[in-house]
Order: sequence, then C-alpha cells, then structure tokens
Amino acid sequence: MNVWQAGKRPTAVAAPPHEPIIRLRDVGKIYTTGSGNFTALSAINLEIYPGEFLGVIGKSGAGKTTLLNMISGVSEITSGEVQFYAPEQVSANGRSPFFALNDLDENALALWRGHNLGIVYQSFELLPSLDLVNNIMLPQDFAGVYQPAISKKRALELLDIVELREHAYKLPAHISGGQKQRVAIARALVNDPPLIVADEPTGNLDTVTAETIFQIFARLVAQGKTVVMVTHDQNLAARFSRRVHIADGRLVDEAAGGELETAVSHSLHFPTNKPTNHANQANQPAIHLRRVVKTYENAAGKFTALKDIDLELHYGQFVSIVGKSGSGKSTLLNMLTGIDHPTSGQVCIGGQDIYKMSESQRALWRGRNVGIVFQFFQLLPTLTLLENTMLPMDYCRVFPAQERPSRALELLAMVGLADHAHALPASVSNGQQQSAAIARALATDPPIIVADEPTGNLDSRAADVVIEVFQELASRGKTILIVTHDPSLTSRTDRTIHIVDGRIVDPVAGQTAPRLEERPYALPTPMVQP
Repeated sequence: MNVWQAGKRPTAVAAPPHEPIIRLRDVGKIYTTGSGNFTALSAINLEIYPGEFLGVIGKSGAGKTTLLNMISGVSEITSGEVQFYAPEQVSANGRSPFFALNDLDENALALWRGHNLGIVYQSFELLPSLDLVNNIMLPQDFAGVYQPAISKKRALELLDIVELREHAYKLPAHISGGQKQRVAIARALVNDPPLIVADEPTGNLDTVTAETIFQIFARLVAQGKTVVMVTHDQNLAARFSRRVHIADGRLVDEAAGGELETAVSHSLHFPTNKPTNHANQANQPAIHLRRVVKTYENAAGKFTALKDIDLELHYGQFVSIVGKSGSGKSTLLNMLTGIDHPTSGQVCIGGQDIYKMSESQRALWRGRNVGIVFQFFQLLPTLTLLENTMLPMDYCRVFPAQERPSRALELLAMVGLADHAHALPASVSNGQQQSAAIARALATDPPIIVADEPTGNLDSRAADVVIEVFQELASRGKTILIVTHDPSLTSRTDRTIHIVDGRIVDPVAGQTAPRLEERPYALPTPMVQP
C-alpha cells in the first residue's frame, strides 16, 4: 500500500533528472457511445522528465486533451499504465519508486492530484459564486493545507503574477474570458505542485497576455517544475524544450506530425436552402448601437465595461473585434445578442430596438436572427452532434421537420464532422466540439452570426476552414462578427474594430493602447506545508 492509498499527506518530491516524473506504458483509451466504440488513444508510450517544458502538438481530434486526462488521472484508462515517481514508497526490499495511478481509488487519486498536480483547463472551471481570491484558495482547502492568512497572501501574490490583483474580489462573471484563464493558472500554482498540465492555456488570450503566460510557465520550468502544454499555436511550438506530435491517437515523429497538420482538405458544400431575403437590408444597417454603456456592480464596487459605444455595421460585412483581455469585447457581443442588458443606450438590430422586447420575445428573436458561437461550445452532453445542430431548428420551428436532420448533416459536413454526426460531445475533441457549435449557429440560417474566439481551440488547418465558411456566408449577405486575438485572421475580414478599456478606438490608438507591463515576473516563495 502506498501513502496515497493510506490517506497520508506526504510531501511532494520531484524526480531526479535521470528519472521521469511521469511515464506512460502502452496507454489506450476507448470511449463507448450509442454509435459504437471510439479509440481516442492507442499504445501510448511516453516519459516526461522533471524540468521539462513539453509541448503536445496535433490537429483537432488527434487525442491531445485525452492524453492530458490520462496524465492527470481525471479519466479512467482503458489499457496500460500511467506511473508517477514516488520515492517515499521505496522500501528496503528495493521496490520501484513508481506507482500506477490507475491502481488508486478515487479518494487516493484526488489526494495525489491535490499535492502533485496543477491543472489549467480550457474552460477555466471557476466557481461563479466565489470571488477570485477564494477560487484560487480552493485547492489548498481541499488538500488540507488551508491557513486563512497564509493562503490569502499566496492567492494575492499569484494574482499579482497574472496582472489581476486589482480584480481580486470580483466574481468571475465580471471579468473577461482571458482574465478567467489567468485566474485558472494562478489557482493551478497555489499548492506549489511539481507537475502542471495545461490545455490550450493561451488559446483565448491576446498576444501580449499569451506571451506573459508563456513566460510564467517558462520561469516555472526554470525553477524545476515540469509543464506539459497542449497548443495549436505554431509560434509557441518551437519554444518548448521538447515537443511530441500526436495524430489519430498515436504518437508520431516530428516530421510525420508536421505533415498531418494538412489533413483538413475537404471542400465546402453549403446547404441548399432558399436564400435569406431581408427586405429592409438596403434601407438600414444590420446593427446600430447608440451611446451604449454597460456597468457592472458588486461588493468590490462599480466597473464600466463599455463606455459610450457608437457602432454601425451593414449586411454582408465580415468584421473582426480585437482588444486585449478585459477590454470589453465579450461584453460588446453580449449587447449585440440580447444576452445582457445595457446600462444605458440603444441597441438596434435590423431596425428593431431589441431591449424593448420582453425576455421571451427576445429569446425567440435571437433564435431566428442571430447565430452565436460561444468560446466554450455549450453543447448538450446527452445529445449527439446531429441532435445538437438540429436544436435551434426545433426551438424556432424553422424548416419542415422532415428536412431538419438532412440540413443538420449538411452543416456538420461543411465543418468536417459528417463522420461524427452521431457521436456525443464527450467522445470528440474540444476543437471538434467548437466546429459543431459553428454548425449549430448556422442552423436557422440567421442574418447575423457572432463568434467569440471561434478558432481558439482549432489547429491552423481547421481554423482556415472555419474562416472560409464565414467568408462565404458574408458573400451571401450575412453579417459576421468575430472576436479574435489572432492577427492573421483580422487581415481576412472586411473591417476590424479595436476596443481599448471599453471604448472603440481607431487602429493607431488600438496599437498604442496601454499593454500589460513587460517585465520579468518574480514568482512567490513556495508555501511551506505544515
């Protein structure tokens, strides 16, 4: 019996340089769904050494996130072993200092994670009812090392590192997606774990913030920690101390991995429904905002996310919205889609003041007139991708019932998911879930489509397909708005809107706006566990 099964609270010990901290032996993972079995990983053999900055590279659906789940013990393996270095279990009889994570029960595995692992998810996983400080302190509470004054001090130090100290007592709902990701990174560091795994931690961040986060990880590696990061960003790929490529659930050599990035090669075939006919398109803008202000208020005080926004967009425009994390981009999308009320000002879509409607009227209007692609999919887990895509048609009662399945299948084919139409969201990758969310946004043939970082979770080839879809839709008269941090995408849109501190500015001002201070980051002294 090892210390984790005994329920003790051992001190985390890093492996010596010649011993891996984690090793995978013939690891396989098979998901079982209503449509059959799906092999996500097959015969994975991998050793990860202390002090490595390991990048995991591969196209959407390759198995990258599943590999992280195996390393972190958050998903049960189907075959093989994941072994962790634990010298405290070595005895006089010379027993191996490695033990298999899959031999632990749920309680022992949770205890092991609390002391040895920091996890940064794509979707943050912050508790909405707790402020940022208390979200960061949660792992210490769970691991039994919570001390009110010390834990709070450490949480504030970590918020300093990720440039969020001034937001310490805000709720997650009152900060941007990029800021939530930085809080998640701070939380992963709070117990000073030797191993950190991160799934696309910079995917939803602007380039300056992404560089800041990457530097933080690099500094942690320099201090002896091990970081394993999944990324689609080819600019980051070359900066890891080592990288592995994964394709179709198998590790491949680097040359093969590079070639497999070209796997998305299908042409675009749009559903053949009747063209949308908006009689008033020639007479008025698609979107018109007049002096829109949005102010949030909580226990920490008031925060104005949007300030006197005036904006006019026309049908057939493909528009990108850019700005650093926390600038107000996602809040602006919430105004346009009727999700969040402005504090003052007017939002007119297609000539209608949408905030003069009741909540139920606005919900029906939204379903028929706006396709929304969220940062984190919002797919219903118990429905297949085909059924998720059909949902808006059912809810809004558009297209004859007998035509809805074939239309949904055509939309899934358009984003490269025809072969996965009957799969559940949990059995496909995050990138594929994002592609399904885009298909769903097109289901009712809406005149306006808004997307918050729609390519952030996709490899470069899949992202290119998505942008081609949006360009084709704009050429057909639809208005497309995307929030993006990727400068290569803005060059492919008709217009770019820059937001700085809640205001729309001209491009020159956007480029010279205040940035995160570029300075070396001093990490807090590791907490001494009692």
